Amino acid sequence: MSSENTEAVGETTHSGDNDKASSYAWGVAFALMAGYAISFLDREVLSLLIQPIKAQFDLTDFQVSLLLGPAFAVFYTVMGVPLGWAADRYNRTKLIAAGMSLWSVMTAFCGLSANFTQIFLARMGVGVGEACLTPSAVSLLSDYFPKSKLPIAMSIYSIGLFLGKGLALIGGGYVLTLLMDVNWSLPGYGKLEYWQIGFLLAATPGIILALVVLAIREPKRKEMAVDSEGNPQQASFKVAFKYLLENKKLFLSLFLGGSMVAILQYQGLWYPELFMRNMGMEIAEAGRSTGIPTVLGGITGLLLGGYYMNKQASKGIKDTALKLAFISTFGTAIPAVLIPLMPNASLMMVGIFLMTCFVAMPLICGTTAIRMTVP
Repeated sequence: MSSENTEAVGETTHSGDNDKASSYAWGVAFALMAGYAISFLDREVLSLLIQPIKAQFDLTDFQVSLLLGPAFAVFYTVMGVPLGWAADRYNRTKLIAAGMSLWSVMTAFCGLSANFTQIFLARMGVGVGEACLTPSAVSLLSDYFPKSKLPIAMSIYSIGLFLGKGLALIGGGYVLTLLMDVNWSLPGYGKLEYWQIGFLLAATPGIILALVVLAIREPKRKEMAVDSEGNPQQASFKVAFKYLLENKKLFLSLFLGGSMVAILQYQGLWYPELFMRNMGMEIAEAGRSTGIPTVLGGITGLLLGGYYMNKQASKGIKDTALKLAFISTFGTAIPAVLIPLMPNASLMMVGIFLMTCFVAMPLICGTTAIRMTVP
């Protein structure tokens, strides 16, 4: 990448007209949204494969929960810190492309695992790879877009979460049903079960998109941290954690809220299995029953949340994000508790729609607020 290209992008997105963003910038936002969608496809396809994996490796529900949650989540969370540090210093498009390649390869290894330990390690690898995406993506979008357009750009990126869930659940359930009658084999490995083929197919889009991301121009960084004398400096861990402590009320609230959302997301990984066990559904029907209300609820919530924030901001109201989070808490908690208790599939789907809608409404508030206030 030439310095000339870098300067050009910096000028385009940080010109005198602070309310405009280039068409190239919007293209980057949609490419990153696609990456976010694929990350959720690879992350969540496992939720449709609980039964065959339990049978293959003779697992308990607790062991499956370890695969769905901690194997992925612990490393996804912990690795986000050093990878965020790297995003402040190195080429972000290369970091994202490397992460996509890693999580895609590890998704394929999930399908080729021979025992619980191997699939656990592969899920860890998926978590590490996906931890590369959001820190670099948020940083890129912040440099490509003026602050007035950043919430919209972040909304586009966040839509990938629900599209990916829908792709995994609706499309995944349909494809896995078709694969049940397919006889595939790998040289040197032997015959593949349908669930193994599913993992291999899910891994493919990430490799392709990684090549696309490599072609994205690295923009000029708009803002750098400054020392007490106003001189630019690299944000070290010491500087970052000092800032966290100085603003502990803000970050503690975001941490607790994000933790609650994460709990709901990992709880949701059991919904397809709940439909299959309690409602007697086949895999494709369970995928649709979970995926359709998830996609519709998520996109509805993002649109309503964005509309509410813009409306309140136009009136000069400053605590919009706080009000939205407060409303969302009650709107999320009630259906989350009731969904597993519903007597039929239709009521469960309504509950999933409502819960996802309220989860999505304040989804971009935290990340956008951080990016618009933190040096």
